[in-house]
Amino acid sequence: MTRDTRASLFMIAFIQENQQLFSLAMALLFIVVFLWVLQYVLIHYGKPVLSLISRGELWLRGHIARLPLITRLQHKYPVLFGFITKRFARGHFSGLILTVLTLLNVYILAVFAGLVEDVVEADSIVTTDLFVSQHMSVLRESGIIDIFVLITSLGSTPVTCLIIVLTVILCMVARQPYIIIGLLVSTIGSTAFTFVNKMVFQRARPVDILLHEHTYSFPSGHATVSIALYGFLGYMAIRFSSRFVRQVRLLSLAVLLCVLIGLSRIVLNEHYLSDVLGGFLVGSLWLIIAISVTEWLTARGKINWHMSWSKGQISLVWLGVIMVFVATLIYANMYQFPLLG
Repeated sequence: MTRDTRASLFMIAFIQENQQLFSLAMALLFIVVFLWVLQYVLIHYGKPVLSLISRGELWLRGHIARLPLITRLQHKYPVLFGFITKRFARGHFSGLILTVLTLLNVYILAVFAGLVEDVVEADSIVTTDLFVSQHMSVLRESGIIDIFVLITSLGSTPVTCLIIVLTVILCMVARQPYIIIGLLVSTIGSTAFTFVNKMVFQRARPVDILLHEHTYSFPSGHATVSIALYGFLGYMAIRFSSRFVRQVRLLSLAVLLCVLIGLSRIVLNEHYLSDVLGGFLVGSLWLIIAISVTEWLTARGKINWHMSWSKGQISLVWLGVIMVFVATLIYANMYQFPLLG
């Protein structure tokens, strides 16, 4: 038997003995590769594609406006057509931007309603939930659990409250207080919505839960806040950035962080897969509402995204990042790791 053959047999045997760990590693690899490819495509082809879509939309709008039927209806119902035209105007926030955000939220709400129906009626998603939960329970003795405990601590109440307070302070120092409104809409709105849904559905958590929680399971609060809070912070960073490449990289980083927090809830068996998906949808719903409010305030001249940052303000940002990192380590070591026994 050659050395290569022995190595191959060893690798096969290792994978068979650690199927759950291997599956998790493949999932993480897929997420990282997917985000890297998406980032590459956006950086190199994003602007040309957006320009092409913009020109196509203008051509389509002009073509539809010249149709005889549309012309007759426009003369017959001028008020209605005036309203519709304003909803697709590009010159102001209440036009095309608000229309797209509203349609996106309607779609997310419809998907969430469908997910709720599947969970309540114990559809195929529940079978998948149980399958994933049983496989993740095998990892409870793995060293990788410690990593995901740290990741999940980023979505804990003390850490997220600290981040909100630090963000409020930063906005006040930067003299952009109206951004705080969007931040609070996203976090408080999503938290209240999640709490109400937990009370309504009262779904029990997985049997092999690692970090014992006393609240209900659906939807996941950590997954919700990952989108609502970290998503809004990512939106802030993107709006303050003037370079397209940096904006794309910030978007990728925000998405990766949100996905990792959601994934940590599944790995630790704190939630079922559908709980995390539900949390992502709730967080996205309120994030879009918060962005809509913030963009409306921007259109009214209340927020200046093109301000110049002083060295002191930049230092304050990095100080906040360090404080969050230290707080996460303290919380994980004092309150999370002891629960692992």
